[in-house]
Amino acid sequence: MGLFTKKNTKSNDKDKNTKIKMIEVSQLRFDREFKAVFQQESEKVTEIANDMKLNGFDKTRPIVVTEAFIIVDGHSRFMAAKKAGIERVPVIVKKFDSRDETIEYEYKMQLNSRRLSDGEYFEAFIKLDEFRRSDPNATGKSDEAIARQLNRSARQVSKMREIAKKASPELLAKIKNNSISLNKAYELIKSGEKKTASSNPSEKSNQIGKGINSDSFKLGVLFVLSELEKGKKKGQILKDKRIAKLALGELRLSEDELFRISNRFGIM
Repeated sequence: MGLFTKKNTKSNDKDKNTKIKMIEVSQLRFDREFKAVFQQESEKVTEIANDMKLNGFDKTRPIVVTEAFIIVDGHSRFMAAKKAGIERVPVIVKKFDSRDETIEYEYKMQLNSRRLSDGEYFEAFIKLDEFRRSDPNATGKSDEAIARQLNRSARQVSKMREIAKKASPELLAKIKNNSISLNKAYELIKSGEKKTASSNPSEKSNQIGKGINSDSFKLGVLFVLSELEKGKKKGQILKDKRIAKLALGELRLSEDELFRISNRFGIM
């Protein structure tokens, strides 16, 4: 049985998606990607299992599954039920038309049940981005799709993408353990880029001069000086087609011009 089924024209049948059913625990299974969205803390699972041993499974919080009985929301409750020896659990079978829709629903459930930290948002972005890059059926722009899944703006997701690319291992560790916010991390990266640019004023000139033949450039300077001394105006010199070849290292002068420059400046 597949994870998803074809779209049903009667998908507005609310009873089908909201009715709680009792299902054997052995019928439920994990999907690697859905389970990886949020970590199941062993201490929390044990705490829930101990409560279930005393009070049973809380039927007001059923496990949400796909039509193939793959768990979408309630991984910790499922693990706790197994640990507590519970054989049947309440579930809501919900229809999803795509993998993206399923993951988006899972995040919305988590966002409704608790406030995610910046570190959790960042970890979630990394996982969702990995999912999309490995999914040949993914459609649309990644940042916009992930923004919908996380209920954040595309701009915020774009910032997380830049942080993931440019942050140092130390800064990434601080984000993940919530010792620094995403906005502060982004500001530090941008501030560092500005300092690097201002502390290397020659970098721009080096980029401009990259590929220019130094001997040809010197010759061009001398040629311009020589032309100025001859009384030519700047505009006239700039119109000389040979000057345009200066940046390509292809300035070519006649023997008479070379002789004149050599005599005038004494360095040829």
